[in-house]
Amino acid sequence: METNPYPDTYEQSSSHLRVTLSLLSKHHIPPSPLNFRTGYEYVLGSNKGLKEAFDQVLNGEQEPSDKNLWEIYRQFFVQDDVAIEQIRQELRRIIAGIQGEVERSGGAVSAYADTLNGFADILDSSPPSDVMHREVQKVIDDTRTMEQSQRKLESQMSSVLDEVETLRKELEQVREESLTDALTGLSNRKAFDVALMSVFEECKAQESVFCLLLADIDHFKRFNDTFGHMVGDKVLRFVGSTLKSCVKGKDTAARYGGEEFAVILPHTDSAGSSALAEQIRKAISSGKLKNRESGESYGRLTISIGISQLRPGDSPDDLIRRADEALYKAKQNGRNRVEQQL
Repeated sequence: METNPYPDTYEQSSSHLRVTLSLLSKHHIPPSPLNFRTGYEYVLGSNKGLKEAFDQVLNGEQEPSDKNLWEIYRQFFVQDDVAIEQIRQELRRIIAGIQGEVERSGGAVSAYADTLNGFADILDSSPPSDVMHREVQKVIDDTRTMEQSQRKLESQMSSVLDEVETLRKELEQVREESLTDALTGLSNRKAFDVALMSVFEECKAQESVFCLLLADIDHFKRFNDTFGHMVGDKVLRFVGSTLKSCVKGKDTAARYGGEEFAVILPHTDSAGSSALAEQIRKAISSGKLKNRESGESYGRLTISIGISQLRPGDSPDDLIRRADEALYKAKQNGRNRVEQQL
């Protein structure tokens, strides 16, 4: 059963409404229903991915545009809402069809039972042969009708199972898409949060080690300012494909936000995570980024990486905080390097 995503009290909702309208007004954002929902979610702060995406828009040099506001809404609301509603309507249609067939089948069973009961009564009364013949034929005819009805129901139930299985696959695809960053193909922030908690609980229960990598593209803003956002997107896709090729097994590579990435390494100690981080760093710094049409080089791309390792008594936030501190240390020490904060 679905739950209300906004279970706030009247007082809480009123407070959120005032803050949301103030936020939209401050940044000259029209308070349309779509923008209001985005702003309301931002004020709540529970959707970290949306908050980071909205922060990037709010902190930009230009006022938020309809295009980037719609992109945020589409990313976090439309894709799931529309697809899931379509699947929900299809399931309603299937269930209504099943209910109708079962009711019709139930009527046929009841009529067939009446036929058999009537025939039993006639047998008890020692009927003449012509009556016996007529009633036997009626039982045979009703039995055939009942058999056909049951076969039809079985056939329709088989068809229903096929339809439900198709919808299950579509729902799984929607779920996968809702957990995937559209630009890089990596897990998105929502999927990262889910995976981190899952690995944290598993390794905690097994008293097993695991590490977290946080990585940030060096001077990414310069790529955008110099070559434009299309080149910036190419850089992000390149880093995403590099991470995909480096991780394996149960490792999770995610776009953490903007130009920042994360890798969750279950059952991996600091030595193993350092080796992987160096592999990622070298693969990115050795890549050749250039304009395919003009041959113009976009310059050297580098990445800084911070590593943290699970400690006794840690929370997932502790792990993220130390990885972020290590990443900051890598930036401070010259970039294009790996640092640990174990």
